[in-house]
Amino acid sequence: MKKTLVAIAAVAVTTGAMAEATLTGSIQAGSNQLSTTTSGSSAVNKLTFEDSNGNTVFNIGDTEDLGGGLMFKGNIAVETGLNSQTTQGHGVNETYGSLTGGFGGIKVGALQTPQFQAVAAGDAGGGLLISNLIFTNNTHQGASGAQVILQTKSFQYTTPTFVDGLSLKYQYGAGAADGNIGDANHYAADYKTGAFAAGVAYSTYKFSAASTTDKATTYYATYDFGPVILKALWGKAEISGSDDVNTTSIGFLVPMGAATFMYNHGSSDGAVYGSRAVSTVDQAGDLIGVSYALSKRTTAYAAFYKATG
Repeated sequence: MKKTLVAIAAVAVTTGAMAEATLTGSIQAGSNQLSTTTSGSSAVNKLTFEDSNGNTVFNIGDTEDLGGGLMFKGNIAVETGLNSQTTQGHGVNETYGSLTGGFGGIKVGALQTPQFQAVAAGDAGGGLLISNLIFTNNTHQGASGAQVILQTKSFQYTTPTFVDGLSLKYQYGAGAADGNIGDANHYAADYKTGAFAAGVAYSTYKFSAASTTDKATTYYATYDFGPVILKALWGKAEISGSDDVNTTSIGFLVPMGAATFMYNHGSSDGAVYGSRAVSTVDQAGDLIGVSYALSKRTTAYAAFYKATG
């Protein structure tokens, strides 16, 4: 293990001096209008203009063929508009070095968690705006209950392809978020054949050396019928040894030329919130949205999300 990581660092230094880097990225700006209503109280309204989900980023990347079937790839993500990888997972873009070959692939750096990737794959609004109860419950492993989308100090191994369409992955996070001393272990399996895709992500996490082990499981499945793309999610989270929080989600996308309509509904028996606390109040949420491709590089979208419970 140690020798492999040293080898990646050496390649990164060498290619940084000799190779041509590529610059990619995206810019997102928009208006967020939030209205929160609590029983017996007046609504609290908030209007902001910002990048709401970490899509404003500049990527500096490099890919090198090392020969003998070995391929090196590296990326530095420079985010703006949101807290980035140095905080408790608010960033969504990866900074990493990776090496692939006949042995499979290894990847180190600030990496997206398999839980986040599973929810993004099975959420109808995942490409633009994830507002899903499974996302809230099953990525809730931060130092103060923050949602862990991306973990620093991560190591990931992907096995070689044993079955066409099947990918197996293990990821280790040495302290899932800043301030944590607990470790995170993620296991993921993804399968795709034709119009069908499905996967599962399972995570264990200790908030501290003395705490109980948190667990999270997310299943997703999608099917592209052409006129309609169906997406489904099921998740289970166990926090601090408390009762399981089970969540289901189903949605669909309807592509119509340059426009795509999206709808997603989720419900859960309870919820995870605050400093890894568990609420017994049932939750429900609905997302309605539409995106429109103004060009190959520019997309406009609007979404409405309402959560109760």
